[in-house]
Amino acid sequence: MSRRFVIAVSVSLLLLNQILFVVAQAQFPSELDIDPPVIDHESLENGVAGELQLFSALVVDDRGIEYVDLYHRESPNSEYDKSPMEAVAGTSNFAVTLDTDLNQKKIEYYIEAADTGGNRVLKGFPFYPLVRNLDLPESVTATAENAPVAANDTSDNKWLYVVLGALAVGFLASSISSDGGSDPEPADQVPLTINISSPLD
Repeated sequence: MSRRFVIAVSVSLLLLNQILFVVAQAQFPSELDIDPPVIDHESLENGVAGELQLFSALVVDDRGIEYVDLYHRESPNSEYDKSPMEAVAGTSNFAVTLDTDLNQKKIEYYIEAADTGGNRVLKGFPFYPLVRNLDLPESVTATAENAPVAANDTSDNKWLYVVLGALAVGFLASSISSDGGSDPEPADQVPLTINISSPLD
């Protein structure tokens, strides 16, 4: 193999390398955005049912934020709903509020953010969401605790029922005796119904 041939091959490889480098730079920007946003979110374990629930997060990126969404549901058997989180003016904080009712027990959720380069990141996961439990308001809890006390019978009421029952038995016995015996014929029997209701009803 001659020296000229080796030199020619080397020069050709150098030129090919240079061409491939130029093509690669044309197709791929020199500064690729491969870093996803960062989500800083402090989850609250408890809230009050029937009140607005605020969800907020600090979301930052070196290029720019495309969107921040909150995915939420009431139970593991339901589908996630998406609520866009809006940026608070002049800050990197994003927030959204959700309505709740007194029958709601909890909110399962996760946060998704994406930057302008298409990189995404999650806080929480669809299969392992963050959870905020919802407690009843104190006024409703106090009412529920006091309700059984009013429904309980006092000892005076129980004695009243005993006395009324004894009077009813005596009345029945006197009715049977006045008819001429303790074994009257079926045609001579008169049904008697006494309804006694609690004074608390």
